[in-house]
Amino acid sequence: MPLPSADLEEGKKPCWTASVRDRICVLTAYAWFAFCTGVVAQQFSDQDFSAVLTLSAAVQAFGLLLLVYKVHTTKSVAGLSARSMEMYAVFFVFRLSSTLFKNGYIPIDRSGDFVYQSADIVSLLIVMHLLTCLHVSHRSTYQEKVDTVEMWRAIPACILLAIFVHGDLNASPFFDVVWTVSLNLDTLALLPQLWMMYQLDATQVVGLNGHYVAAIVASRGFAFWFWFHGFVEIAPTSGGMNTAGWLIIGCHSLQLLTSADFMLQYVKAIVQSGREALQVLDEK
Repeated sequence: MPLPSADLEEGKKPCWTASVRDRICVLTAYAWFAFCTGVVAQQFSDQDFSAVLTLSAAVQAFGLLLLVYKVHTTKSVAGLSARSMEMYAVFFVFRLSSTLFKNGYIPIDRSGDFVYQSADIVSLLIVMHLLTCLHVSHRSTYQEKVDTVEMWRAIPACILLAIFVHGDLNASPFFDVVWTVSLNLDTLALLPQLWMMYQLDATQVVGLNGHYVAAIVASRGFAFWFWFHGFVEIAPTSGGMNTAGWLIIGCHSLQLLTSADFMLQYVKAIVQSGREALQVLDEK
């Protein structure tokens, strides 16, 4: 199909070039992720069921990486919640403070030696970069007026709950509490993003990366699957109610439900945006 004369005169590239480039980049990213997953499975894992937890962390890091790509290609952080990113930063700091020193809550196969922690370190670095985009480089596109849920106020409650209810897989009250704090923070971290999506119209919501949304859901699903099977391992050896186990299952259930709602709202926004675009075309 020939290009419009106006585009030829101005030397502009056809409108589909960027779209095709993006698809190629995303497909390449998926292929690279699949390749890395295969290498890790063969060289740094025993293919034990516990590797599902490593996969959960890796998928989350991959989704965040695709979100960074979307921000840099669109030069916009529209639809992205800084409050959620801040909570994720604190969450990763707490979880790494446990998993880098103790092995009670990490995969028992070789992927728990460093791959699992490396995925979290990469995620933390990506989150810090996104916060820089939100507050510095792309601040003009940040919708601060609708990003109003200040979840940092819940941090003391997360710490207090962890002090009274935590497991003993680390065989250290301090590190058990630290990991449980990270679990509680992770459960709340997505809420500001979800609330922000409820406040925005469809055209603003679709500024998020759909691959990131799907990755969050998949990551939560893998984590729930792992801890559902590991529930009995958390039970106290002295007997009694498995309070810590129920807390972990409850938190992961809430995470899965929240992320599912996150995806539902995103899909609704995509559908609504498509309908509005069709209406505009019909009017023309």
